[in-house]
Amino acid sequence: MKNLIITLAFLLFGISVNAQSTDETATKKRKTGWFVTAEYSTMFLKDHIGQAPGFSMGLKLLKDHLKIGYFNYFRSGPINSHTVNTPLPNGLTYKGKSSVDLRADHGAFGLMIAPSFTLRKSKIEIDFPIYIGSIGAGFYLAGDDRNTPDNRRVSDWENDLFDGKDAAFAGMTEFGVRAMFPAQINGLQWGVGVHYLTVQDWTTYVDPSGDFYNNKLRASVFVNCGSKRRD
Repeated sequence: MKNLIITLAFLLFGISVNAQSTDETATKKRKTGWFVTAEYSTMFLKDHIGQAPGFSMGLKLLKDHLKIGYFNYFRSGPINSHTVNTPLPNGLTYKGKSSVDLRADHGAFGLMIAPSFTLRKSKIEIDFPIYIGSIGAGFYLAGDDRNTPDNRRVSDWENDLFDGKDAAFAGMTEFGVRAMFPAQINGLQWGVGVHYLTVQDWTTYVDPSGDFYNNKLRASVFVNCGSKRRD
């Protein structure tokens, strides 16, 4: 939620600046530009569809043909109701159960590099974003199971039940293509995209294969705010 509030604040600021720009200012030559993009995406996982909000921000270089910046998106458990029923290790029980329903969450962040070009007649911008970074992801007790039987922290119970393998960090790479359409407000665009995600060497007790997020597609819708395109 904090990331979304910060992103919306950047967007509102950018819209205000661009809306007040004069034609003379807009046509001045510049070496670099800027962008802030808020997005909401659908992740096509193995047996369900997940939701993941996020944002990116950075600079536009080479006459707006290259974007470089920071990206962050996250699959939050509270907005994803899917549960994974997981047998506990032999001999362990939790509140009298030998298996528990877990929810999954993750956060991905890192460097975004996006070659970009604009179709002159339609002014539609096509981006090819490449995300290189890290992902922290895992599984956690949900619902009534978060009320632990001995009032210990739920994270302590998760570590004990899954031998410290309830979550893990790993490297991630993502390739995508996005189409951005101009809005009536100067400097504002809306768009859609499709992305292919790979996660390297991520394993947990629930998913020792590391395939939960690896080799998956996600589709995004977004709003982009930034400096005016260079002609």
